[in-house]
Amino acid sequence: MKVMIVDKDWRFVSQVTPFLEDKAHLVVHHTHSADAARQVQRWKPEVVVLAADMASSDLIQQIYRMAERPAVLLTENMDRYAYAWRVWQHCGDELLMKPIFKYAEFHEAMLQAQVNARIAAEHARRKAG
Repeated sequence: MKVMIVDKDWRFVSQVTPFLEDKAHLVVHHTHSADAARQVQRWKPEVVVLAADMASSDLIQQIYRMAERPAVLLTENMDRYAYAWRVWQHCGDELLMKPIFKYAEFHEAMLQAQVNARIAAEHARRKAG
């Protein structure tokens, strides 16, 4: 699976990248949402792990414009829960609060984001036609 991580939190990225790579996932990391927005449509990840504070409108538009859009797993620090919740209302398929204590928690959130993205896509197709 191709996973794009858009997050400035080096501690989080340094935790989850080796975990994902050990599971044979391809990982690319961006610390600027503009860079991620330019690459997301070319690289076509299955999942975008996106820090809520980096969810720029340009990046979100690029993701949601894709014919087969990736699942979006929003992340944010627990002390910014209210902010993360507001961002999640506008975009994202799942929300994971940091710090994560078990890799299984992260992996489960990624899988749930994919399930939720498929449900949202199906709902949009039914609504459109």
